[in-house]
Amino acid sequence: MTRRPRGSWGTQPTLTSIRRLIAKGESETLELKRSTGELREGMEALCAFLNNRGGTVVFGAAPDGRIIGQTVAENTLHDVTAASRNIEPAPQVNISKIAVGGGRDILVLQAGAGTQQPYTFDGRGFLRVGNTTRRMKREEYERLLLSRLHARHRWENLPATGWTVADLDAEEIERTVVEAVAAKRLAAVPSEKPKAILERLHLLGDGTLTQAAVVLFAKDPMPDYPQCAIRLARFRGVTKSEFIDNRQYQGHAFALLRHAEAFFDMHLPVASRVISGQMRREDRPQYPPEALREAVVNALCHRDYSEAGASIGVAIFDDRLEIWSYGRLPGELTPEKLRVDHPSVLRNDLIADVFYRRGYIEKWGRGTQKILDLCRRAGLRDPEFVERTGEVGVRFWPAAPVTTKIVEEELSPRQREIISVLASRGEVGIEDIRRGITAPPTARMVQRLLAGLVEAGRVVRIGKGRSTRYRLAG
Repeated sequence: MTRRPRGSWGTQPTLTSIRRLIAKGESETLELKRSTGELREGMEALCAFLNNRGGTVVFGAAPDGRIIGQTVAENTLHDVTAASRNIEPAPQVNISKIAVGGGRDILVLQAGAGTQQPYTFDGRGFLRVGNTTRRMKREEYERLLLSRLHARHRWENLPATGWTVADLDAEEIERTVVEAVAAKRLAAVPSEKPKAILERLHLLGDGTLTQAAVVLFAKDPMPDYPQCAIRLARFRGVTKSEFIDNRQYQGHAFALLRHAEAFFDMHLPVASRVISGQMRREDRPQYPPEALREAVVNALCHRDYSEAGASIGVAIFDDRLEIWSYGRLPGELTPEKLRVDHPSVLRNDLIADVFYRRGYIEKWGRGTQKILDLCRRAGLRDPEFVERTGEVGVRFWPAAPVTTKIVEEELSPRQREIISVLASRGEVGIEDIRRGITAPPTARMVQRLLAGLVEAGRVVRIGKGRSTRYRLAG
């Protein structure tokens, strides 16, 4: 019960750190009590902290921030420990006794945000509102209880029966570590094996893979996981009556993201103009690439994977671009609330955590606002967030036409196929690219097509001679 919890409460407090903390006054995460004579009220506050984002209770401090201390005997510690056992489910609480002089001490109780909300003290739930503690209403308790039950039985947490680490993309797992360490969101461990990495990411427990691990890293999710798919379409005009291009891909989440970005690259024009007097070219994409990427990442992280027949859909029209994912908005979120500050309610915590560690998500709960900010900075009309019959979508509107002279890069169908191959396979040689093209042309023809893509800045050439390899730019 007195184990030091994980997270921001992992540092043992000192008198100096506590003085600094209480100087700010009581708050949403701090409660001050003169002595353990107010033990019940202090434990109610601790329970409220567990039901929110964690906090600290200090016994031996006046409400005005003065440290007064108290005599802390052995039976005092026993009473505090016994009272903390009346919090259910049993939380992780750090109890520290700190001397303040004159034979007096303060008791500091710290707890992080509870992972099994709702918590109760003596059978009653409590919430923290500002610097006050209040009883939890019945409907609030029931809502948190349902969330806890959902978390225990989330689709992503269930075992991926019959799947092993060998069925996963080891290179993508290694790439995850490289990017997470670079983003300072994962500690580096030299020569770490995929199995150990998956355990650190909570995607493998007792030797069993979770379904989240399959979504994130499966080499080939078919036929067990048909929901690991994305549909990509470019329509002629403003309706779905005629396709210009129509594709569907299966794969792990990061491969699907790369397919979406390659499809955008193929079908969204980049307007270019030379700026007078500056001798340089200015590129103006039809939609901000970072906003589109954010929308696809949101769809991958927040969609409902429990429906095997569902997938992510991307539709490009002449007058708009839409990205759809299966599943209703969680909790009390609405399309309107997505436009302003709102709580982060995650349907797939494990999947979202890996995207966060790789740097694809900067701050949970801010993705939709980031999309708005990027579009506004690009001078675009605000995108729309839409919920309809089991789906959530975002609708983008393009930039107004540029009136100066424009040059748009056009790709041939085979060049588009090459981009698609590179999106799915990463850095490869000419022969691998050739085999991935429908009715494969000669190696010399592939070289010519690649030369055009390299010149256009779409593809990067690496090495020389027979060891030459290619990858997508950016």
